[in-house]
Amino acid sequence: MALTVAGCTPDDTEPDSAGPLTLETWLSQDMETLFPGDAGSYDNISVLDTVYDGLVRYDPETTEPYNYVAESIEPNDDNTVWTITIKPDLTFQNGEPVDAEAFARSWNYTADGDNGLYSNYFFGIIKGYDEMQPETDDAGEIIAEGAADELSGVEVVDDLTLEVTLNSPFAGFATMLGYTGFFPVAQECLDDVEACATQPIGNGPFQVTGWQQGQELTAERWADYPLDEAPSYDAIHWTEYSEGETASWADFQTGDIDLSFPPTAEVEAAQSDPELSERYVERPGSALTFLGFSGYTEGPWNDKEFRKAISMAIDREGIISSLGSGQATPADSWVVPGGVPGGEAGTCEWCVYDPEAAKAALEAAGGWPDGETLQISLGDDDAEVEYFTAIGNSIEEVLGIPYELDIVSSDDYFTLRADQGFDGMFRNNWFPDYPLNENYLSFYASGEPGAGHWGWYSEEFEDKLDEAAAAPSLDESVALYQEAEAILAEEFPTIPFRWSFSATYYSERLGNVILNPFSGAPVLRDIEITE
Repeated sequence: MALTVAGCTPDDTEPDSAGPLTLETWLSQDMETLFPGDAGSYDNISVLDTVYDGLVRYDPETTEPYNYVAESIEPNDDNTVWTITIKPDLTFQNGEPVDAEAFARSWNYTADGDNGLYSNYFFGIIKGYDEMQPETDDAGEIIAEGAADELSGVEVVDDLTLEVTLNSPFAGFATMLGYTGFFPVAQECLDDVEACATQPIGNGPFQVTGWQQGQELTAERWADYPLDEAPSYDAIHWTEYSEGETASWADFQTGDIDLSFPPTAEVEAAQSDPELSERYVERPGSALTFLGFSGYTEGPWNDKEFRKAISMAIDREGIISSLGSGQATPADSWVVPGGVPGGEAGTCEWCVYDPEAAKAALEAAGGWPDGETLQISLGDDDAEVEYFTAIGNSIEEVLGIPYELDIVSSDDYFTLRADQGFDGMFRNNWFPDYPLNENYLSFYASGEPGAGHWGWYSEEFEDKLDEAAAAPSLDESVALYQEAEAILAEEFPTIPFRWSFSATYYSERLGNVILNPFSGAPVLRDIEITE
């Protein structure tokens, strides 16, 4: 399911109102690191958002970025050189200054391809990135390290000023800077990266005090936190569960944790409970689940009419209603409608359930080869297996195409996708890292024919992305990215399926529970504990 909630708990003791106020929540057991440049999952991003502050933060209601650690972020006339001024007198939790050097060292370390960090690719926009990437063989093994270990486009002008030179104009650069990969890092952290991955030295309102990986994590309010958005409570305690959110509901019902959402079988009962309904918050999500095709292999999916047939054969509304208790939204666009600048509903003409039109499109594509089976690949998530079984059944019922699910481990899935290892149709999911329609659309840029996750390439699409990035203002850039989405919609390389729907129930002692517009998780630092 595309539900994103928080909540799980350590024990069954009653909270002591005379002691520290502690928020009880949950994590999955597969979180491995808290190093900012290596964070790419809901779990570590959620934790790091309480432990670190970035140059900008995002308004949880509107998604608009606003300066936070940054005093100002100013571009030159063509948006290629950005001058960032940092607020004075800020420190890390170990007393080191949060200055221009703290950001430069962090960005250089993450941009260095030899380090193999998740957020490395975000820095491809900055001058000098290519020189920092290693040479690899056909198996992806490093055979020569990068020629440089610093971004030539990042200059420390003085203690509080950073000048960033991009490879090409990008009006939306400042919008990116609230993402975890752009957080500052203390020198002590880089001196022992392995230790920092489990005991981060942040500059945010909470300080990690202990992490027993696979069991629990605790962060306490940093007493010397200097900025305005200080939390109103004392600590956060996360319990890690192998089953994720489905394991948290029983603990929530006994009062041991503060935030949770029920498993599918119990959603209706929770919605019918008048007391629970008073402690419930929801918002449309921004994570898109969509279907991709292996355009790098031979098959009917290389014909747009076939892709249209598959899309119109999927009963999105019926599948989501029956399996998700309505807790998702059928998707008819590639950018979340209303969730980020430039997002509009209805850009996908063929994302409607229309069996007759689907059959006509399949006939126009030449039909499905006799005796062949459509392979649908996805990771080993039980809820998604249920969804994609329903998708396969809908396709088979309408078009008569037999299918089989190819279920792989989650780790293998990402490797196979990156290595173009699928043959047929496969599941994809994306939620934005920052509030701009570009962040959805640049995901489809492959750079050359046959490259990328889907083997799809459109020179017209990529030229439009370049034109949008070079626009003189952010508003003009957003409009041009909308034109790029129109090109994507016409060529139809992937099929939108559903948008996430974020929701959580919260305990009687909580107030001001707001959901993150990107991940859908509760914004932990904004919660109030009322006991």
